[in-house]
Amino acid sequence: MDPFEVYKLYLALKLHFTTEKYDITKTRGAVKASEKAFLKRKDIIAMRKLARDYKKKEIIDLLVANFVSGDKWGGMFDTRSAEVYKEWKARKARRDYQFEQDIELIKLEMEKESISNPFVADQGHHALVYRLYLGKKISIETLVLLDKLFKMSDNGDDIFLESINLLIRKYRPFVKLTDKMRYVGENLYKY
Repeated sequence: MDPFEVYKLYLALKLHFTTEKYDITKTRGAVKASEKAFLKRKDIIAMRKLARDYKKKEIIDLLVANFVSGDKWGGMFDTRSAEVYKEWKARKARRDYQFEQDIELIKLEMEKESISNPFVADQGHHALVYRLYLGKKISIETLVLLDKLFKMSDNGDDIFLESINLLIRKYRPFVKLTDKMRYVGENLYKY
């Protein structure tokens, strides 16, 4: 993969994760970019390094991992980007187990707080799943998987949760829901 292709991938993923309208799954990563503009960029060295050190799938995953972690530049200028990518790969490898653990925690908290629906705001508080995520008790991947099952990010007009819901919707295409996860997640709502 050449550095210009890396640049176009970067632009597509940046648009995908930072804007409401651009959807990489619909555009298939198409962006307007000129090689002339690319050659004038000060970060061309970072693009060359990615092109040299990683395969296309790894570059996509590295950028996704960094955008999801909250880096608005996708890790392009962060010395920790490789570390963030490594942590993301580890989370991905244990996603089934982590999802089950997070669901068990949600059930426990539902029981403690006498909540019947973890997706609905209650008594002036945000919905339980958002509170657990913000408290770093459950992962963003768990929120995305629950959203795939229950479409919770499409509901509500809470300005505070707007950026989280955007992240959930944008991360959705990159998180696979297995049959086992579906079963575990759907049982949460029956709980």
